[in-house]
Amino acid sequence: MPTPPRPSQCSLFDTKIDLSRSSNDLQDVFVPKTDNRFLISMNRRSGFKPVLAESLSVILPGSEETLLLRTCLLSAESAQQAWDEWQFHRKERATTFLGDDESINKLRPSIFHALRRHGITVDKANQTYLRSAYLKEELRSKVFRRICRATLLLLRQEGIPAILLKGAALAETIYDCPVLRHCHDIDLLLPEEEINRVASLLVVLGFSKDTRKSQPQNFCLRLLHESRLPLELHTELFQIPYYNRCLDEIRERSHDRLISGVSTPILAPSDSLLHVCGHAFCSDKRESLRWVTDAWLLIDRHRDLDWELFLECARKTRLLLPLSVTLNYLAESLDAAIPSTFLHRLFEAASSSNSGQREFALSKARSSPNGSFRHLLAKATGWRGRAFVIQWMLFPSPSYLIWEQRINCIPLLPLHYLLRPLRYIVRRIWLS
Repeated sequence: MPTPPRPSQCSLFDTKIDLSRSSNDLQDVFVPKTDNRFLISMNRRSGFKPVLAESLSVILPGSEETLLLRTCLLSAESAQQAWDEWQFHRKERATTFLGDDESINKLRPSIFHALRRHGITVDKANQTYLRSAYLKEELRSKVFRRICRATLLLLRQEGIPAILLKGAALAETIYDCPVLRHCHDIDLLLPEEEINRVASLLVVLGFSKDTRKSQPQNFCLRLLHESRLPLELHTELFQIPYYNRCLDEIRERSHDRLISGVSTPILAPSDSLLHVCGHAFCSDKRESLRWVTDAWLLIDRHRDLDWELFLECARKTRLLLPLSVTLNYLAESLDAAIPSTFLHRLFEAASSSNSGQREFALSKARSSPNGSFRHLLAKATGWRGRAFVIQWMLFPSPSYLIWEQRINCIPLLPLHYLLRPLRYIVRRIWLS
């Protein structure tokens, strides 16, 4: 009987960049993958790895998703090995059809591009499925780019200081081809006083207030184009106000890049990486896996990334814990070219996070599909980790409880503490 492959250790447009480069080419600058893993192992033993790191890892991609991500991002030999392992695991479940996994829908163009680039053999069903997905995304990206260009031109002509965020900014600056990065919407960061003015200006381009869904609470205004393309006007970077710090510094570091043929401000590389990883942790849309390719390519394309500035900004925004989880995953499971010394310092800083930072991090882990209380508790490391998860679940800090329950009447706070265990019991009975 043949020996099965060893399972993985992990658990729209013109820019031409060689995507075949990988972190394995960085041995003269960065510590190789094996040394990164050795350091991470040492950090675990020395206590530098944050106590809640394993609990918070529930937001990360699963092992099969990681194999597909390795296929997309790594060099030919590693990509082939990852693809072979993915097929082996899927054959055990009697299906190797990519269309059966909704979590990789937005990765289909990247998977098709990687398989074709590396000459990896694909069965006819998957080849047809991936080619169709690529062609569909190619057509969609042309429409997206046209609308994005018109929007950016209008804002530039009106002198509005709008910073382009996320996919629309990254597709043309770090991806081999913009089609590889599915852009669901256009995201703009604006001063609060400009929101209503911009919303009024965009009417001429076919945008109107989105009435299909409830508007986000305080951080943005959602518009909808007549083509059904969403556009969000943000005043903050993150959904959770707790993390919205040092925004003025981040605005000052923004720089102009050519997006859809228009000179447009985008975030500096270190700030963009912080935003991508922080937003992935805060957002309920992290299952799309686009954040992983965004972050990996940001690191790969910017070998001179200012890690000292990144760490300083992580401290100021209170995102040390979430970033220690996401960057550890990128380094350990996807060979991202992150300096080992930086990882060590990040783990050490995240281990000193206060109770408020741990509570807000757990709140977003709790919202993930695998974030049940039992699962968070089971994955917690040591008695300190388990004790904190229990304390957070039953008796969180007043500031956290006021934010989570949106409590306006402070005298009623004790009542919310009494009701919290009861809500959990009722929920368990309802779901059982």
